[in-house]
Amino acid sequence: MVSPHIPVLLITGPVGAGKTAVATEVSALLSAEHCPHALVDLAVIGRCWPAPIDDAWHEILIHRNLACMWDNFVAAGAQRLILCRVLQARSLLQRVEDAIRGADITVVRLRTPLDLVRARLRDREAGDPSWFLDAATALHPAMELPGLADHGVDNTARPVREVAQEVLRVAGWHPPPSEGW
Repeated sequence: MVSPHIPVLLITGPVGAGKTAVATEVSALLSAEHCPHALVDLAVIGRCWPAPIDDAWHEILIHRNLACMWDNFVAAGAQRLILCRVLQARSLLQRVEDAIRGADITVVRLRTPLDLVRARLRDREAGDPSWFLDAATALHPAMELPGLADHGVDNTARPVREVAQEVLRVAGWHPPPSEGW
């Protein structure tokens, strides 16, 4: 049996780059076009304590949860999947492909200057944002390496809707108005 072709859009960037906000807006734009889809923030579906010694970031749990969720989303009518996560290596996409048989993944990296990321984190994180600031500082240059993402989109100083529209465009997900889905 041949696996179905499942368009998957993975939005990445360092912590504080705006992944969740942009993914939420992408979902809103697709909903307005009556495009059946689902949205999952992979970090959220892996929040569990304690973490096993051999899986500190809950990668195994995240992708087991994703597989179950995708089955439920398909039953509800979803045909496409939007994911957001910090993607540090392209090899991590194999776990998504294992969870979503037939996944055709397009990775879009949000490009956000480190000073803006730091400012967002200071505004966003209650209490001590040190861990997030350190993570963003470490991840920012590593995520600029060639080959990590299929496309890059600037997320500096423009409305989130414009960023989401560009993400859809570069991913090839937004057809001309006359085509429909």
